[in-house]
Amino acid sequence: MEHIQKHYIKNKRQAFPGRRGFTLVEVMISILIVMILATGAMGYQYASTRDVKVSEVQASAARIGMLLLESWKGQQGDTSFDPVDTFNSEMTIQTSTIGPDVPDGSIGAPLVKLGSYEIILKNVHYYVTLSYDGASTSEPMILNATVTWRRDYGRGELEGGELFVRYSTFLVSY
Repeated sequence: MEHIQKHYIKNKRQAFPGRRGFTLVEVMISILIVMILATGAMGYQYASTRDVKVSEVQASAARIGMLLLESWKGQQGDTSFDPVDTFNSEMTIQTSTIGPDVPDGSIGAPLVKLGSYEIILKNVHYYVTLSYDGASTSEPMILNATVTWRRDYGRGELEGGELFVRYSTFLVSY
């Protein structure tokens, strides 16, 4: 019997010379590496998608601020300017008790608040505060729009520290 076992082992080696399979450990390490790479790719995709959303929201906030400022400027900085009356048929806009603070005097002069507004665009709630510094005989009128939004893009009180865009323009009367 011993002779048969030796003969079987010898023939088995000759039938598969130099052939080696993967061990369980090698297979498990390969699976682990593939899983780590897949997880990294998914994380990168999530971060990229989030960054695109933030960029879109910031660009929309900038467009809203510029639209309101240019419309107000087109009405010669009238302190009774009401963007709700002007844009109510084109976008979802309403007056609001929530809005970013009026800029302090660091831009040259303390500004007076015209009003705060909520604008909903692509399911994002933007909060806008319009403010101004009246024209004097020697200086042009300053018009300012500050646009902010909540981190969750929803409706509700501002917590402070939100991202915002702020634009100011000058209105010169001749």
